[in-house]
Amino acid sequence: MIILKRKLCTSVAAIQGTVERSYGYGFFYYKAWMTKQKILERLFGTYEKSFQNLPRTLLAIRDSNPGIIITWDHKMVDDNKAIFERAFWIWFLDLLR
Repeated sequence: MIILKRKLCTSVAAIQGTVERSYGYGFFYYKAWMTKQKILERLFGTYEKSFQNLPRTLLAIRDSNPGIIITWDHKMVDDNKAIFERAFWIWFLDLLR
């Protein structure tokens, strides 16, 4: 977990090597990848939770920045499941004052 906290883009192979050097225990790539996913989820939360927080976060950005325009798109997969596609925001500068 310390490796990922220092550098989030640590590769799975690097995690495997570190564990093998430190503990003398080797394991399959899939198990190392799943471990990395669980650690990232513990640090940042799940994708579903992030998606639920997105509207509130974008509204907070909009409310604290007058003149900003924010739009975001999602695709409905099931009746109650959506997939985030993209967000866009732009600030209009009042240069003519």
